[in-house]
Amino acid sequence: MEFPFGQRTDAVVQFAYAVPDLAAGMRWWTAQLGVGPWFVNQRIAGEGSTYRGEPGKAEFTLALAFSGHMMIELVQTLDDEPSIYKEAQESQGYGFHHVAKVVPNVKDEVERREASGAVVCFRGVVPGGEVFFLDGDEGAPGMIELVQDSEITRQIFTAVWRASVDWDGSRPVRDFAELLPS
Repeated sequence: MEFPFGQRTDAVVQFAYAVPDLAAGMRWWTAQLGVGPWFVNQRIAGEGSTYRGEPGKAEFTLALAFSGHMMIELVQTLDDEPSIYKEAQESQGYGFHHVAKVVPNVKDEVERREASGAVVCFRGVVPGGEVFFLDGDEGAPGMIELVQDSEITRQIFTAVWRASVDWDGSRPVRDFAELLPS
């Protein structure tokens, strides 16, 4: 079985990178690799989130685009509050941050992974459900994000993918709000 954006339902759907400058990051990915268009969520606040078990306060901006059937996410922190992005930046610098999987029951999957020793670093509410970031085990290149599979998640990801199919380079940066159901 596969998602409407062509990725198998049990596959990694996203590679994410922490960047110091979102606009510069999008320009590089577009100029060097032809990735786009980018859908930008200008400000995501910590409201309703947790970071390492405490209320999340950090704010960040992110951009989503596809290359083929793989989603690329770029994330820039907007403050110095503790966050999964700030801790990664301090320990390894900018660059690769996490992989993401969309799962049918995110809470069950988190419980299963916690029973095997995984630690939830961040939990957030997004359109379509919840996301959880887990520490990768020793030797992991980054974190694992688990995203709730929902109709809204599928609509958003599919709309980003469709915009990339035969993209002619016009409007390389777009507003994330274009993706949200009305």
